[in-house]
Amino acid sequence: MASEDPGYADQLRSYETALLGFLRAFETVQENLRIGEVRPSQAELVAATGDTFRRFNAQFAETTPPEELRQFHQDLVVAVAHLERSLNFFMTQPGPNWTLAFLHGRNSLVRGLYALYELRAGLPIISAYFNVEGSAIAADLPPDGDSPAPRGFVHQERTETRGKYSLYVPENYSPNRQWPLIICLHGGYGQGYEYIWTWLRSARTRGYFLLSPKSLGETWSMTMNSPDTRSVMRMLEEVSEAYAIDRSRTYLTGLSDGGIFTYIMGLERHEIFTGLAPVAGALHTAVDPMLRTGTGRKLPIFVIHGVHDFIFPVSFTRQTNELLKMLKYDVKYEELPEWGHAFPYSINERLVMPWFESLPPRAE
Repeated sequence: MASEDPGYADQLRSYETALLGFLRAFETVQENLRIGEVRPSQAELVAATGDTFRRFNAQFAETTPPEELRQFHQDLVVAVAHLERSLNFFMTQPGPNWTLAFLHGRNSLVRGLYALYELRAGLPIISAYFNVEGSAIAADLPPDGDSPAPRGFVHQERTETRGKYSLYVPENYSPNRQWPLIICLHGGYGQGYEYIWTWLRSARTRGYFLLSPKSLGETWSMTMNSPDTRSVMRMLEEVSEAYAIDRSRTYLTGLSDGGIFTYIMGLERHEIFTGLAPVAGALHTAVDPMLRTGTGRKLPIFVIHGVHDFIFPVSFTRQTNELLKMLKYDVKYEELPEWGHAFPYSINERLVMPWFESLPPRAE
């Protein structure tokens, strides 16, 4: 039977440091993952993680913490188990089933992240993962007023009129001022509750709401006036009714299939958005009627694409950029020479968010 360890706090800080290293390494691996290069990514992750999970389970998980920390300790052990399960899925033998294993692992990873986020007050080292390094964190400031509305993460199930979605509400929210909002769209076979994590640090740091919808099907419906467009618009109405959202600073972005749908929904509902940022997406033929009539021509668009994209070749996106410029759309294009097609954590943080913040509020 484990005994209470007087050095509990020192042990905890040591494992926090190791787990933070794992989280940062895993994020980097996921952002730079390329098809056909899984083994090197696995080796990189193993080198960064070492025996962290083995030691945690053998030396710390069974430790009896101080009485006031017993629930915290139990919750931490569960969170770390999710992270370890995610690593194990990622380390699956590369082959036809590896992508499915990766998706299962992604689910385990975000379950661990949600659990750690709730424990962050007791994890000062790990809490750094949820903030932009070296920046003041707007969400950590005291609110300038009270509100009965929930703060932090809010998850809503599907209804008859819309799909399910995840919402991030800054912890310092108050209705005494209006708040900017980013709608961030997952890629094919993705989930809103997991894609939102690619945006959390930026939103917490700069004081933005995040609305991360789930498509009604496995991916977004690539047509004009689609059920997915109506679903997302209903979500936006619902959030705006519950919170003080600045509709002049409402932004749309998405990854891969979410990037494709960013073009479609963004141009179709151009009067709603302040800026569009499709990442690793493509221009779908569904937008042709809108391009012919100049629909949304004045709406700023920031196109980001990786040279090594193995899903949507960069050559097509180059042509898209030239076409939009020829049609006098307000487009900015950035090509990433080392990137392929993966989760855009740092891309959202260092490119998309600063661009959103550079845009003037949309004129009513």
